[in-house]
Amino acid sequence: MTDPTSEALETSPFVATIVVTSRGPKGQHVLLLHPADIETLEGEWAWVPPGGVRQPGEKIADCAARELREETGIVATPEPVRVDESEEVGVYRLEVPWGTAVTLSAEHTASEWIPVEQVAGRCQPADLLDTVRIGLSG
Repeated sequence: MTDPTSEALETSPFVATIVVTSRGPKGQHVLLLHPADIETLEGEWAWVPPGGVRQPGEKIADCAARELREETGIVATPEPVRVDESEEVGVYRLEVPWGTAVTLSAEHTASEWIPVEQVAGRCQPADLLDTVRIGLSG
């Protein structure tokens, strides 16, 4: 694992995914977003965690914080879970208080706090679910 504050900017990972959780009255929930370019609310890529592609010259940790802020309005520094040069996607996590407001960008049309035991039914394809599970286990 590399130190996300000192990695070379031209190396992987190029994408940051942030698994945002909150402990509600009925247990842990995961924040998922519905992309505006996906018509259906079910199936592959219909529900995703916040994240996106790193900009030229941007460190992956900065990308994670920027994408989180842009897509949800949450200003925070997510914790790295898997930031490895051998992986295309860097996985971060963040726990927020229950009731934290989510302000969507135009990239998404909806957000939901999904009970952790229901995430497998929402996050498709399997690679996306695996990424979320890495964030939850980190």
